[in-house]
Amino acid sequence: MHNALVVVCVACAAALSTPGAGSARPVALAGAIADFCETTFDVDAAGASEIEARVVAASPRATQQTFKYAVKPEADADDDDRENLEARYAEVTTEFEARCDGLRSLGLADAEVRRIARRVPEVLSYSAARVQMAVQALQQNLDLDDVTLKKKVILRLPQALGLRYELDVAPTTDMLRDDWGFADGDIRTLVLGAPQILGLDADTVASRFSALEASLGSREAAKAEALRKPAALELEVRGSKGGSVV
Repeated sequence: MHNALVVVCVACAAALSTPGAGSARPVALAGAIADFCETTFDVDAAGASEIEARVVAASPRATQQTFKYAVKPEADADDDDRENLEARYAEVTTEFEARCDGLRSLGLADAEVRRIARRVPEVLSYSAARVQMAVQALQQNLDLDDVTLKKKVILRLPQALGLRYELDVAPTTDMLRDDWGFADGDIRTLVLGAPQILGLDADTVASRFSALEASLGSREAAKAEALRKPAALELEVRGSKGGSVV
């Protein structure tokens, strides 16, 4: 996949060979995520490389160091280089298997995980532990059962799985509660009708409510219309919103 800088891992040749090609796939950590995605999500090499690039870009800096491990040309690689590369490659593969298992634990079928990974690759930058924390916080604070969370939030806004509630969600819900007088049940209605509200900052959401108020002539009318038809707020969807990554 990455022909310029590769190290051939003889020990992994059989497991990582291209089906029907008759030769081993080059093992380079720069392509470990792409290799995993190509096999797991049934995408071509170009699509897998694009997923990899977006996942690496969205990952915490410390993790990026593993994903971006510098691979020497084969002629310059010694046994230690090969051993280190093989270990790092296996580490990345195991980690992404765990991340997919974390998504499946939410009740997502393989086809749904595949669809999410293709549409919003950034979801794969979230560890299984982070996803679990996000899910628990959303369920507890918005009173969502498993099925509602999956159908109304996760499948519509997979980015929500990377949100840190106190940093990324609470400021907006507090604004809706304190400044606009929405009850908890109202906020739940807004989220289920327009889940992208979870990925927007309080100022952005407030500006959309103010615009709706101006067009309808009163705050009460704006509140009623937003609850009746959350799409009336015309909220944007941030394609790679994943909370605060450090």
